[in-house]
Amino acid sequence: MSLSHGILGLLTYRPMTGYDLKKIFDRPISQVWSASLSQIYRELSILQKKGYVSSTVQKQEDRPDKRIYSITEQGKMVFQDWLSDFPENLSFPKRDEFMLRIFFGSKLEKEELIKQFRRFILQKQEYLGVLTEIEKNFKEYSTKFNVESEEKEKIFWHFTIKRAIMSIEVLTKWAEECINELESREIV
Repeated sequence: MSLSHGILGLLTYRPMTGYDLKKIFDRPISQVWSASLSQIYRELSILQKKGYVSSTVQKQEDRPDKRIYSITEQGKMVFQDWLSDFPENLSFPKRDEFMLRIFFGSKLEKEELIKQFRRFILQKQEYLGVLTEIEKNFKEYSTKFNVESEEKEKIFWHFTIKRAIMSIEVLTKWAEECINELESREIV
């Protein structure tokens, strides 16, 4: 997936500002894709130049004017083509700085490794709380998106959250087992 396709997909729900899109990337779909505000605005500019989105400026008296983006018919076709064209390889290589450090863990003190595994577990547990909150607040997000068929969308949004939750549970168990192994071994 690319950020541009994520933006196009979100704009199929309703017109939004770049800031609106950022809020969605920060919460409801954070388990799928993340993006900074500058990345979002850069992509919106590219999408507009390609004719996939259009924008209007809404005047505001007490704040700066805001630009609202809408997906065009051409953008809808591009999004639908992307959506229907699944890649041959469904798993992609990733960069995981934490795992790279663990790979070289023999160069660190055992206590430091245990400390970092515990931090890893804590961060995963915190994110698990975020995911649980997102799923509980589905109704709120579907209202914000103007989702026509809430039940139809809900199952697919649930699938992404379910995968993220299950992954976190597995990763947490893995980290706990690593801590147990480190604590039970005499590592020089």
